[in-house]
Amino acid sequence: MGQSQYQVMCFVTRFSKNEFISADAMSKLRQRNPGAVRQPEDDKGKEIFDMDLSIELDKSSVISIHLPLFCDEAVNATFAREIDLRAWASPKALSRDIVSLTSSVKRFPPPKPVRCNSTSNLWQPCQCHLEACVGWYPCGLKYCRGKDSSGKIMSYRCGIKTCRKCRAFNYHVQQKQLCLWDE
Repeated sequence: MGQSQYQVMCFVTRFSKNEFISADAMSKLRQRNPGAVRQPEDDKGKEIFDMDLSIELDKSSVISIHLPLFCDEAVNATFAREIDLRAWASPKALSRDIVSLTSSVKRFPPPKPVRCNSTSNLWQPCQCHLEACVGWYPCGLKYCRGKDSSGKIMSYRCGIKTCRKCRAFNYHVQQKQLCLWDE
């Protein structure tokens, strides 16, 4: 992304259950023509995430025991949103204590800094923008209509629906040089 060395960022967000298909359905998924270039049936568009929190990895196991391992290369670049933190504290989600969850994060100081693409100062803190897209993934069950032996029209599961989705992350960096691709 315009740099000679790689940089790792970790974005921690919540997902809705309806964004996934069941393990049972996935186990029945067969790939015909594995070398074929796939086109998604449904474009889910782009979601924009304003990441307003920095997660402290050494305290992140209160959010998930997996974070210290998954994000270990992004020690100073693991981000979340306060709205997700509050959702994880709800009884319908992870039912975690909001005080312990907030002890694992730092809020970025208001007001929001300038966008990185609008400053030429490489040492200025700024708001970076990174977009990531998944061009093809299984996102639901596909249903077909047909007739049963008596001629009655019925609906039946006939495959896996495929989708495309993009996510744009806006997050704080200490220096523009950590966001050189956002031009």
